[in-house]
Amino acid sequence: MSTGAPVRAATDTGAADIGPVSFTADSRWVRRVPREDARMRLICLPFAGGGASVYQRMAALLPSWVEVLAVQYPGREDRSREDPPSSVAGLVTACAIALRPYTTMPYALYGHCAGGLLAFEIAHAMGQRFGVWPQRLIVGEQPAPQAPPPDEPLHLLPDEKLLATVSERGGLPEAVARNAQLLEFLLPLLRGDFALWENYRHLPRPPLPVPITTVRGLTGSVDETALAGWAEQTSVGRTTLSVEGGHYFVVGLTAGAAGRIGGVLSAGPQAAPDGRTPA
Repeated sequence: MSTGAPVRAATDTGAADIGPVSFTADSRWVRRVPREDARMRLICLPFAGGGASVYQRMAALLPSWVEVLAVQYPGREDRSREDPPSSVAGLVTACAIALRPYTTMPYALYGHCAGGLLAFEIAHAMGQRFGVWPQRLIVGEQPAPQAPPPDEPLHLLPDEKLLATVSERGGLPEAVARNAQLLEFLLPLLRGDFALWENYRHLPRPPLPVPITTVRGLTGSVDETALAGWAEQTSVGRTTLSVEGGHYFVVGLTAGAAGRIGGVLSAGPQAAPDGRTPA
């Protein structure tokens, strides 16, 4: 998989032009851009309907000391012949086992939208099962796990309204929207992923001993009120970021947004209790 076009990558001293970034398929579950000088791994979990490739810009734009690893869920991209996930618990277990070998250096978790809930559950699983807590959990455009379910679940919408809603949020490229064959494949996947996470119910437990950073797009669909509840899920503190873009800002990630996320990673594991970074 390749981005297909050069982008400008963030570095410790500025930005540099680099060529297309390609993920290496380490296993069925893991796609990675190896970095020889990496001192931290950022493990990324895609949003509903998304695959590992949505993080190619993240891999290209973060500093070279960050090795980006993206999880590839079954049922999409190069795993399209497999059945999509049908159980949150089963997905968490499979991801935790697949990711365990990559936690031998400091690592952080990034999850976008529903991927944020999965990242939260994986953080608990990695710490409780293997004793390897992430240095930080970063969540983009996703209300806290204990938030009530949506009033109008997306997975129950008619096809046209479901696609229109995803498109309005910036999650449906025009090329896909015009391709009937792709839409025929995508619709069941979207509906299944939304059903999986809209039926997710938070299991109360002690807060993570890990700082949490919530990220929202300046024109996104999740406001600060919905994100504030994440403070209850950490005993170390929450910080916030606002970056360029909408609900799916990670797909068209800008160098500025990547720089701010990289800054959070370079800050280390500690955070002031519910402190906020400037928007």
